[in-house]
Amino acid sequence: MSTVLGVTLSHYSSAALVRDGELVAAVAEERLDGNKYSVAFPSRSIEAVLDLAGVAPEEVDRVALGTRCERFDSNRAQGGEYRFTTGLVSVGSRVVPTSIMESEALRRLYVATMSRIRTRERFGLHRPKWEAAGFDATKIVVYDHHDCHAASAFHTRPSDDPALVVTCDGNGDGLCATVSIGKAGRFERKVSISSMHSIAGFYAQVTRFLGMKPWQEEYKVMGLAAYPDPRKADEILEVFREMWRVDGLRFRNRSGRAASAVVSYLNRRLPNRRHDYVACALQAIFQETMVQWVKNNVQHFGVGTIAAAGGGFLNIRANAKIIELPDVERLHVFPAAGDDGISVGAAFLGYRDICDAKGEPIRHVPMKDAYLGPPLPENLDDFVAGLDRAKLRVEKPGDMADTVADLLSRGEVVGRACGRMEFGPRALGNRSLLANPSHLGSVRKLNAMIKQRDFWMPFAPSMMEEHAKDYLINPRGHSSEYMLLCFPTTDLGYKIIAACHQADLTCRPQVLRREHNPEYHAILAAFYKKTGIGAVLNTSFNLHGEPIVGTAKDAVRVLMTSGLRYLVLGPYLVAKQRGPVE
Repeated sequence: MSTVLGVTLSHYSSAALVRDGELVAAVAEERLDGNKYSVAFPSRSIEAVLDLAGVAPEEVDRVALGTRCERFDSNRAQGGEYRFTTGLVSVGSRVVPTSIMESEALRRLYVATMSRIRTRERFGLHRPKWEAAGFDATKIVVYDHHDCHAASAFHTRPSDDPALVVTCDGNGDGLCATVSIGKAGRFERKVSISSMHSIAGFYAQVTRFLGMKPWQEEYKVMGLAAYPDPRKADEILEVFREMWRVDGLRFRNRSGRAASAVVSYLNRRLPNRRHDYVACALQAIFQETMVQWVKNNVQHFGVGTIAAAGGGFLNIRANAKIIELPDVERLHVFPAAGDDGISVGAAFLGYRDICDAKGEPIRHVPMKDAYLGPPLPENLDDFVAGLDRAKLRVEKPGDMADTVADLLSRGEVVGRACGRMEFGPRALGNRSLLANPSHLGSVRKLNAMIKQRDFWMPFAPSMMEEHAKDYLINPRGHSSEYMLLCFPTTDLGYKIIAACHQADLTCRPQVLRREHNPEYHAILAAFYKKTGIGAVLNTSFNLHGEPIVGTAKDAVRVLMTSGLRYLVLGPYLVAKQRGPVE
């Protein structure tokens, strides 16, 4: 049996563990250190996945690092720095093979640059650091960024059928997108697109142009894009079409402008344009480009089952257009499609190479669910006993599902922290805030008491698989376990109105199977029994600007510092003291 630790040393640190071809644990560092999009060396994540798997450092067969050489933004608002892993070195703005470092002049420049930013020390890349942690440093291997994205999607897909493996992001090891053919446990890259042509990078820079944070708040632009009449954005869209085109199996930036020049260019070409019109045009050009690119590759290679990863595939509206293509049979997007998922792909690549070295077949173990992070302790008695009973009331309901469903049916918001933490950007019931989806007042209450989201941003539903057809227009039956697709709603959509996009009544659902999360499914079933609605509003359990809560302590802190009143903490219902829990 082989055990591989995967580590992301990117702008979204994480760790994952693959054992004998099965993904058994994965967690982003932000959930453990409390810093959103944490770039810290993922020491806590490494410790957590080893604990979850019951593995000691010396029992790890390989440490797989994702990404060879990448731009690292220590402060995205003030420009970036570069760092080195192995195989490639960035000197100034150039990425060069390490063999060129035989040049004395370049070596001096490299040493001066690395000394200034202390890259190796900051990220723990010194071999002695690994050895001090109990790892054999000779087992460290570094893998290509887009190969890691591809592996995360390919090795977790639902079936072992041949797949078109597609990646798209802002930049990684000099590329922004790849297409590979995957079968029999391995994939072969057929198409590469330079980061000079990054449509996701363009999206990030227009996000900056709109006054939002690039590489973080693209989802806000996507949410805003649905509001205006698309015809109002036609003039802006034509400007964008001048810049982008799809040529056969590749898309390209035909403007000749690097991403860093986009903002100044748009300031000249698009002065005083409404921000929602710009967002609408940006989403349109992104969708057009992605859909045509995927369509061309599906038709060229004759493979309609797609496995996808990379931050570009967090764009749920583009994904929704892709699954409408007649030749696309299935789209599996790895739930941690951004750079947090790099650790998973690296671990799978390490596993593959071990199998090759031993002459063993590569096992395909489909991903069961995204509950891959640390759990709450099974015994919370001591923690609960230490809570301030003057401020909090603690009960242990005999039927938690019925109790929560009753609170939701009466318009209350309930936080839920139970079981293992989700991996990826979506809360899927175990670290979630729940509310009644039929009351638009739920949106106002959630934003006022805790979320403080931009007014145009939608919430989302969790719905039982057996009732999904009541609310979703999904004639081809595409699966949506991880909130990575959006669908139009049926005439019954008004029953989940608070969990829909208010501009067009689409929604990005978590379609929940009982076997994936029986306790959470029981809450939805109890809510259906009381209300006739087979879904609840589900949004991430966090304060604005913070990562999703990880521990019981985190959950109680958010309860105490927000307007939230009720918290499900494992088997306990914790409520603020304001009279009895009615």
